[in-house]
Amino acid sequence: MPAPQSSSQRYIVTYADQNISSGSAAEVLNITADRVQDGVSLLESDQPLTASEVLHFDGLGSSSLVLTTAEVENLKHDQRVVAVEPDLEVHILGGDAAAMNGHALNGNGSPDLYDTEESLFDQPQQSLFTQGPGFQAGYQQAITDLHARMLEQMNSMFQSAATNSGSPVLTPPRLPLTPVKPVLPPIVWPPLIQQPIPWNIKMVKAPQAWPRTKGADVRVAVLDTGIANHSDLTISGGASFVPGVTSYNDGHGHGTHCAGVIGARNNALGVVGVAPLCKIYAVKVLNDAGSGQLSWILAGMAWARTNGMQVVSMSLGSNSGPVAAYTVAVQQLLAAGCVVVAAAGNTGGPVGAPANSPGVIAVAAVDQNKVVAPFSSRGGNGNQVTISAPGVSVNSTYLNNGFKPMSGTSMACPHVAGGAALLKARYPAWTPTAIMNRLKSTAADLGVPGNDIVYGVGLLDCDAATM
Repeated sequence: MPAPQSSSQRYIVTYADQNISSGSAAEVLNITADRVQDGVSLLESDQPLTASEVLHFDGLGSSSLVLTTAEVENLKHDQRVVAVEPDLEVHILGGDAAAMNGHALNGNGSPDLYDTEESLFDQPQQSLFTQGPGFQAGYQQAITDLHARMLEQMNSMFQSAATNSGSPVLTPPRLPLTPVKPVLPPIVWPPLIQQPIPWNIKMVKAPQAWPRTKGADVRVAVLDTGIANHSDLTISGGASFVPGVTSYNDGHGHGTHCAGVIGARNNALGVVGVAPLCKIYAVKVLNDAGSGQLSWILAGMAWARTNGMQVVSMSLGSNSGPVAAYTVAVQQLLAAGCVVVAAAGNTGGPVGAPANSPGVIAVAAVDQNKVVAPFSSRGGNGNQVTISAPGVSVNSTYLNNGFKPMSGTSMACPHVAGGAALLKARYPAWTPTAIMNRLKSTAADLGVPGNDIVYGVGLLDCDAATM
């Protein structure tokens, strides 16, 4: 195969053999074996991606490389090849809640960040109430001692006044020094600070499921813009597949927001996620502008499979029909025991990729009134909307240890990923198909009766699912 021309573009080649080795892939591509590199390792490194790199994704049956038009046509006629598809640009599927609902942003053109972590009382009062069980007895004893000293001083004043006037000293009746125990109002101890429960978490009935399961130790990979450090999140690990970027830190905020919906901790501050005890992994497949390439997403999916993730949450996509590379990658994840959840899309039109891939739980967005959001994608070719979840003005974790409301099917998707984590923790032996069927069979019907192209089977119900 000749050297790629400058006018060429990068493609994804998907093979008939899903377990094809890099050596066999080189034969199909008609290139030397030493040109083929492990796609996951290369993208995970700080090495920039150039046109000469040929990436192979072991276990997903696909490779990424630059091809000319003629080379594309030749490969399409090769029986060893299922598809040759452009390396699509992929984007986040959620944004500022006010902007997506047609409202203006703040004065400087950007949304306000706010921190809901507020003290119930000021510091002196807080210190007073945290002195322990002996505080009240000590307080009463101090008041009694003060009362006795006041009586002593009053007796001395009588004696001194009589002596200075020259009058016969009249001994007044001595006031009793026996301390009189004052009657004190009872100290009202402040109530324990309770974890605020956001409306969206209540809507999917996650709190009712927590006595049975909180998703403990279930590994959930968030394929997104990364996850930023946050006091309301615990990140168990991760990787970056943005070329030249080794940190999975989130410079955008989208991935951090989605992570909070899945598993923000139940710690009396901020928000709480659907599965607060799950293990969240940050898989950065989109850059800090919120975009990326199909090859980066495939690398993240391959990493999730290799590292034993049990749930994958993808609040990302492109407005395209079903993609063969996604189809194979999803099949391989499902075969490895990993539930795949994806946002349906924000076009209001057909469900986009990867949500339209067979086996994916495709999630639509509803508002606080359980009405589908106008932007929520529905219908189309391939996989349809599976289920619905809150996706309008959802408040969750954000950059700089803050919180922010955002809207999009991106926000709906992690609710269902959290629901899958609850089920996996409660029924560890269940397969991805069993978990999907349970989520579908227990959903609360919305829209026209039964399964429909707008709401799918209806609203996620974590309580009914985990019964």
